[in-house]
Amino acid sequence: MLNFFKAALTPLVSLAVISVSYGQDQAQISYYNSFDNNVGIENTGLYQGVIYTDKYRTINENTQFFQTREFQDGSVCYDGQCYYDLELRYDVYEDEVLLRLANNVGGGTLRLIKDYVESFEIDGHNFVKILPADAPLLGTYGFYEVALESASFTLYIKYAKKNFDRKDRKSIYYEFLDGPSENVLYYNGDFTIIRSKKDIVSLFPDLKREIDKFYNVARGLRKSNPDGFRISLMKRIEILLSQKANQSEK
Repeated sequence: MLNFFKAALTPLVSLAVISVSYGQDQAQISYYNSFDNNVGIENTGLYQGVIYTDKYRTINENTQFFQTREFQDGSVCYDGQCYYDLELRYDVYEDEVLLRLANNVGGGTLRLIKDYVESFEIDGHNFVKILPADAPLLGTYGFYEVALESASFTLYIKYAKKNFDRKDRKSIYYEFLDGPSENVLYYNGDFTIIRSKKDIVSLFPDLKREIDKFYNVARGLRKSNPDGFRISLMKRIEILLSQKANQSEK
């Protein structure tokens, strides 16, 4: 199995290697899966954790989980090794990764030890763990989705959930609604929290006119889907930076 963490790696390189790990070819993934199947995945380092018990009773789709309460196809890099073709859930509210246990070991759900989870992929969404040592000035740490990677920068999104307790005739239940996410841009060796247009313009002052234009054109998207707006804006900025670089080379 691969060990993606070496003591000599810088935090940035570590994050990059983690996210790239999911791009390995199918032959390698098949080899690792075959190894796990031969020894029994329950006998690997993945089966370290705590049996999970849901402490929040929910009765509708407003749960604490990423996208859905159902388990989804995924992969995880855990305690220095990567495991594929798993069934995972991501508890956004608790910032925890949950693994469905194989039936031959009793089934149920395992809450993976957070300190051991280096990165994970769920339903095509890649997440990495950002710690204070990686970015001392951030306000929130834990699992961030790698929302956009380009040659110039990487945009990360930290999702959040707000919980509300409700009462029906017999008991209390909970509803979880999406809270404001935190957008973080890694650019020129630094992590910057992106909260406003001013933050983006301060990073790309030469593109102020184009940034203003995008804000005017995509005003509706900014209100209905702030994260989608931010991703689209950064894609546009990457195109403009590439064009500028090409012009300077001529």
